Amino acid sequence: MNATVTTADPAANKPTNSFANAKEAEPQAAAGNAFKMVFSSNGVQLGYLGKNGSGWAILVSDAANAVTLEAYPYNGVNYYRIKGSSSYMSVSNNAYVGFYGWSGATGFTRSGSQVISDFNKQPMSLYSVDNAYIYCWKEYTVLDVAFQ
Repeated sequence: MNATVTTADPAANKPTNSFANAKEAEPQAAAGNAFKMVFSSNGVQLGYLGKNGSGWAILVSDAANAVTLEAYPYNGVNYYRIKGSSSYMSVSNNAYVGFYGWSGATGFTRSGSQVISDFNKQPMSLYSVDNAYIYCWKEYTVLDVAFQ
């Protein structure tokens, strides 16, 4: 969907179609095998990729609380979505990893043991175990990521 930003008074330009029609439809692509992301640093396993109640990616200690992902390649870009859902792993403007609908999805690239955001070109990272949010920001502890 190509968005056009207007500088005109929005109230003077009433919409001519429904908002639902304006949303970008999710493409059909072949989904990959299911897996969980396991995070480690310097050879020490820290935990798994989980999701909090607000849709942000967090570190969880138990595999039972981890999200199950599937690869979702589309137009040469690797996306990851929660298996069986329309929630895609993405990176916010503030480098937080979260789960969004298709229109907010961002791609990722595997580079060795790291997963790099195509959006901001930063590796998945952790500020601290106590903070638990997952980022894509190289100034924090860069995570080694295994697909299990």
